[in-house]
Amino acid sequence: MASLSLPPFSKTLHPNSQFQNLTKTPTFLLSLSYPFVSTCLSSIPLGKSSRLPVVRAISDGEYSSKRSSNGEERETIMLPGCDYNHWLIVMEFPKDPAPTREQMIDTYLNTLATVLGSMEEAKKNMYAFSTTTYTGFQCTVSEETSEKFKGLPGVLWVLPDSYIDVKNKDYGGDKYINGEIIPCQYPTYQPKQNNRTRSKSKAYVRRRDGPPPERTKQEAAPESSS
Repeated sequence: MASLSLPPFSKTLHPNSQFQNLTKTPTFLLSLSYPFVSTCLSSIPLGKSSRLPVVRAISDGEYSSKRSSNGEERETIMLPGCDYNHWLIVMEFPKDPAPTREQMIDTYLNTLATVLGSMEEAKKNMYAFSTTTYTGFQCTVSEETSEKFKGLPGVLWVLPDSYIDVKNKDYGGDKYINGEIIPCQYPTYQPKQNNRTRSKSKAYVRRRDGPPPERTKQEAAPESSS
């Protein structure tokens, strides 16, 4: 059965210095909806400091814990797709005036171009993004390069990315392939209607419409006489 884990800080989470106070839940996590932002964290010390809110469901088989040499409890969480070459860069935008979707995408590309050195490389290495369920983009860079996002304007978190759909090896978000955007298709839930419910629905329609009105004897008389 899946359980929810509250991961703490590690060197793979790089909060901007102005957001180091974790007593308040980051805005992007408060508004998070399906699909969940996926992260993976490795060998993270368990201290008394504030922890990040829930960002991913962890199954029992993907969680283990051990103690380090100094007796401090440590967690090891490895999720499918987490290879420290795929990264989720979460950004924060002003609320008033709020940027348009196009402006947010431009910000993502410009931020990545700052790290990689050119817009051409940025378009090659950004593979997904979101402007709704979360505000951020996903890119392929090395762990060493991911450190360069720290301190850039608007960058809130730098997180290792992992699959939200393991079967299809999907990291989630709207796909971005060399400048082409392929919107993410989110699943919708439609309750299955059983036969009894369908028959009740049909009966209701019949009762609502009613049978055709009966003709009175006076209306039928002229026709019979003719």
